[in-house]
Amino acid sequence: MQTGFRTARDKKRLMAEINVVPYIDITLVLLIIFMVTAPIVQQAVTVQLPQAPEMTATDEGAAPIKPFVITVTQDGQYKTSEAPDVILTQSEITLLVAETVARAQLNQALPVYIQGDRDAPYGRVVHLFVVLKNNGVPNVSLLTEPESAK
Repeated sequence: MQTGFRTARDKKRLMAEINVVPYIDITLVLLIIFMVTAPIVQQAVTVQLPQAPEMTATDEGAAPIKPFVITVTQDGQYKTSEAPDVILTQSEITLLVAETVARAQLNQALPVYIQGDRDAPYGRVVHLFVVLKNNGVPNVSLLTEPESAK
């Protein structure tokens, strides 16, 4: 049975909001804990590394590998480090690529450098680079000159 009297407690509405203040407090405490412990965890281990003698060319027993250099001249002609006086024609480029691929297959560590003149046609240098890379020559690089050597 209901009487006509309502108490003050019945008049209050329920709040459907979350009280986030305790969560913020816990988050700040955890943040302070992590900030204090992070430098302690990141300590490095100090070790004394062993000493090793320096390697020289005579210690290896083998001579260093002489790189194979292909030069693209200002006129767009090709020369090699093996025969720097011989100018290769456009039809001999396939032979040059085949020779370079064979050299790279015999010695995987052979560095192949493409040295292009500053005024050489850019397309010829890039074309030679891409053809050598596509044919499986692993160590193809472009030679440049440091800016201070002008």
